[in-house]
Amino acid sequence: MDAIDRKLLDILQQDASQSYAVLGAAVGLSVSAVNDRVRKLREQGIIRAYRIEVDPVAVGLPLTALVWLRTDPAKGNKKLVKSLIKADEVLECHHMTGRFDFLLKLRLRDTAHLESFVADTIKELGGIVEVLPEIALSTAKETAFLPAQAE
Repeated sequence: MDAIDRKLLDILQQDASQSYAVLGAAVGLSVSAVNDRVRKLREQGIIRAYRIEVDPVAVGLPLTALVWLRTDPAKGNKKLVKSLIKADEVLECHHMTGRFDFLLKLRLRDTAHLESFVADTIKELGGIVEVLPEIALSTAKETAFLPAQAE
């Protein structure tokens, strides 16, 4: 991956709907050259998907919660993780070091939704020893943007 590929990635992460003509003008390449580069980035798995970003408040999910989970190692975690990541409320699921084994990022309607998700989904899964939900009061930054420019 060279500097042009990195610039293309940065531009596409900002707005993946850009035409190849616009991308080409931004990086100094023809439409066909941009097409080839983007195709190769997809084939290599560097570009995994094209998505839109939706305002969570506009779709009725204003509450962000982070939920720490401690699990029973004897129960195994594969089934637990498979169940958790199927839930629409779970945006992220991270296997962690430290006191807790997993950190979930959730998007929910309100605190009642959080309460029911913890009680009816998380606590119903086998192998959960401790659940610590925390609510984000506000969010200063939330992004999936990865800087592609080499430093």
